[in-house]
Formats: sequence, C-alpha cells, structure tokens
Amino acid sequence: MALSESDAATAAAPDRAEPHPELAGINDLPPEILAQILANLPRTAAVANVLVGVCPAWRVAILSEESYVRAVHFRLDMNQPFRGLAAIRGAVPHRVTWQTRDNRFRANAEALGDAVVRAGIHGAGVPALVTRAAAIDNVSALETMGMLLDLQGDQPGAYKAYKRSAMLGSSVGQFKLGENFYRGLGHQGVDGEQALFWLNKAAKNPALNADSLATAAGIMGFLHLDGEGTQACNVTAVKWFKVAAENGNIEADKTLGWLYNTGQY
Repeated sequence: MALSESDAATAAAPDRAEPHPELAGINDLPPEILAQILANLPRTAAVANVLVGVCPAWRVAILSEESYVRAVHFRLDMNQPFRGLAAIRGAVPHRVTWQTRDNRFRANAEALGDAVVRAGIHGAGVPALVTRAAAIDNVSALETMGMLLDLQGDQPGAYKAYKRSAMLGSSVGQFKLGENFYRGLGHQGVDGEQALFWLNKAAKNPALNADSLATAAGIMGFLHLDGEGTQACNVTAVKWFKVAAENGNIEADKTLGWLYNTGQY
C-alpha cells in the first residue's frame, strides 16, 4: 500500500517531545535542584546578571536564592558607563582640590554627551541584583551601591552603603567613610575625629589598594599637621606623609619637602 506524500513526511519526521507542563521555568525547579545548579556556576556579577535577565520567573528565582546572591562578587567597571570618572582617579587630599576635581569630572562628563551624564550623574537607579545583594550584606554589592549612588549624586544613600560595608570590614567602605567625614559629605558635616578613625582603619586594612592608601595617608597627614580631630603633631603628620608619598601621592611628597626646608621637622 502506497503512502501519500503527507503521510510519508509525517512518518519520516522524528518524534518531538512536548514540553513538560510542570517545568515551564527555573522557578518551577525543586529548590534543591536550583541550589545545585547555582552552586556550580561562577559567583560573578556578569553571570548572575545574565541569569536574572532571562525572564521574570528566573529573575524572581535567582534573587530569592540568598546563599547565591550573597556570594556573588561585584566590581564596578570604571570605564562603563562612567567614562568621565577617570578624571578623579588618584585625587589628592585637600578639600579644595577634591572640589576642583569633582567640578572637572562633571565638566568632562558633560563634554562626553548627555547619555553619559544621565548614566553617570543622574542615573536610573541601582540594579535590582545589586540592591538585593546589598540588602543581605554582600560586601562587594554594598561597595558598588555606594559608588553608584555617589556618582548619581545621592551622597546620603552612598554614605549608608559605605558605612554598612565599613562595619563589615570593607577597606573601600572604611576609606570612603573617612573621606566623607573629611569632606563633610552625606549630610554628616566635617568631622576630623571620625575621618581619622575610619581612614586609620582603612590604611591598616591589607585589602586597601595603593591609590586609596596614598590618599588616606595624605589626608591623615594634613589632619595631624593642622590638629584637626586630634592634637597637632608634625611627627605623626610626617609619618603619614611618608606613607602617602611612597604610594604615589605627589602632594604629600611636596609637603614633606616643605616641612624639611622650613625646619618644621
């Protein structure tokens, strides 16, 4: 018996399994299975961001996995989308100089176009993944949130994120908190004593990078030199200026020369 063309095509086609109605999305997986899948994936923000972006169901499921989200490592890329931020890299201690560099950064951002300004200064908020991770004390998420809010002009919000991360031992949070008190940001007012407290913690934290150490030590040098938040002491000031100079702080190196040349040390 001969088959018609349509019957022959049907017979030759491979069987196609119908999708299982009970496994429509990742949120339908048993919790222990989802946990095993996530446990074998890299704990990086890039991977996590891809997962939460698949669909709303995946987003909810991933953000609900506290153990995974808490372990994700976040690192803000200073080149995207905040290209103008390079203008303030390695800024030096004086408040006037900080303000000058802030103004320069904003001017550079405007020169790069409205899109960069909106992203870097006004921003569209902090990504849900970062917000969720910060809420459960993911230290790198708190650091990233602080930087994003800082760039978007939300200094009180940045202060809260930095403070929480600092309390959890973050060198970034400790440094930023000390800087906030030195500069009077985050509605905290200038407080030399608190600035010294947090900058000293940051400087002694082995995780602090050389650029931040150079700035922190330089600030502490000026605070001790001027007797702000502590008793004035040129010996202690010189100690911190040396640390700052050794880590690339040119202003601290010049101040050391001035102290030596004027006989103040």
